[in-house]
Amino acid sequence: MVSHLQSAMGLHLDLTCVKLSNTQVELKNAQETIRKLEEKFHTRKMIWKINGFSKIKGEAKNGKNTKIESDPFYTESPGYKLKVRIYPNGHGNGKNTHLSVLIVVMKGEYDAILPWPFNKEVTVTLIDQEEDLLKRENLVVKLTPDIDSLKYFSRPEGEENLGRGWPRFISHLKLQARSYVVDDTLFLQVEIDPL
Repeated sequence: MVSHLQSAMGLHLDLTCVKLSNTQVELKNAQETIRKLEEKFHTRKMIWKINGFSKIKGEAKNGKNTKIESDPFYTESPGYKLKVRIYPNGHGNGKNTHLSVLIVVMKGEYDAILPWPFNKEVTVTLIDQEEDLLKRENLVVKLTPDIDSLKYFSRPEGEENLGRGWPRFISHLKLQARSYVVDDTLFLQVEIDPL
């Protein structure tokens, strides 16, 4: 028995090393599969709380501070850098009648390693603050980059691209008709979904 252990020790160690190496490869493959699945089902959410909305809207109606912008955020890490821009008194064909919402692609620190153009679906939700959850009517819109919007979603050459979105996101009348603004506060939720 002792002589068998001594003579076969090298063979047993070699077999153990091969098995360990195979296990490491399988583990690495499993981790990569998990990462890809998480990426596929990963949704990045950002909620922008806008306080003092009546003052913001009043200033916009008077031509002062016609737009406000969210803090920039990344879609993931590493990811695209975006921000939300709203025009409380409207922009383009929504001027003076609607709240306009735009998504802006900004120059980010990971741009060199990302695929371009940005091609993720963006969902913007204006949250209804009705106390009864069953009576809430959130306003939900989706923006999917396409061939016609390449200039908005291509890699920024300057600090940011032009914004793309909804000039007529919600009318001023509908904004006041529901509980979208409560205690002078409005909530916008932005979700980034992989396509």
